Amino acid sequence: MFFEDRIEAARLLLERLEKYQGQDCVVVAVPRGAVPMGVFLARALKCTFTLAPVRKVASPLAQEFALGAADVEGNFYPDEDSLDLPQDQLRLWFKKSLEILRHRMHKWRTFLDPVSMKNKIVIIVDDGVATGSTMRAALMWCRRKEPQQIIVAVPVASREGLNIMHRFADSVVCIEHPRQFNSVGEFYLRFDEVTDEDVYFIIKSLRAESDTLESSL
Repeated sequence: MFFEDRIEAARLLLERLEKYQGQDCVVVAVPRGAVPMGVFLARALKCTFTLAPVRKVASPLAQEFALGAADVEGNFYPDEDSLDLPQDQLRLWFKKSLEILRHRMHKWRTFLDPVSMKNKIVIIVDDGVATGSTMRAALMWCRRKEPQQIIVAVPVASREGLNIMHRFADSVVCIEHPRQFNSVGEFYLRFDEVTDEDVYFIIKSLRAESDTLESSL
């Protein structure tokens, strides 16, 4: 199955998430690719929206090779394969990734109010899960916020990624989990990069829309 783009994928996920409409939910998007999807779902479900402050830690020698993932609080979740690498090199790459993440979140949080997840239903959204490194970091970060329940919603995932989601989430909504999986992008007809500026514009627009609604009440 191929998805036209991220918004079509979000519409298909919405069909499986409609029962949460109007409930005390928080939609958490994994940046950057899932941000348009997360905003779409938050609007449709009438839920609060926020970002998961996590980022893949990649090898500078091969950006597609994940060493693990980090969250903005400085926690590092290494993949098993990366543990054989020199630890000083691993710490250096983690530090670099953390600096980028914190810089991005500082800018994006200008238009994101603090969100409490305690005793709420949290829906973590991504545009797809390959190794599961970043999703695992997002799940661990959310779990520390003491939600009532964590649901993961993704259009497509590898078998490895699916196993990680089932291990750390309370519930998983995944449309496709093919045996042959090379990359998330291969399952989309259009898979344009979502840039830092795209994220900034999307959440700025969402904030303006929220402010307009509040002023009309």
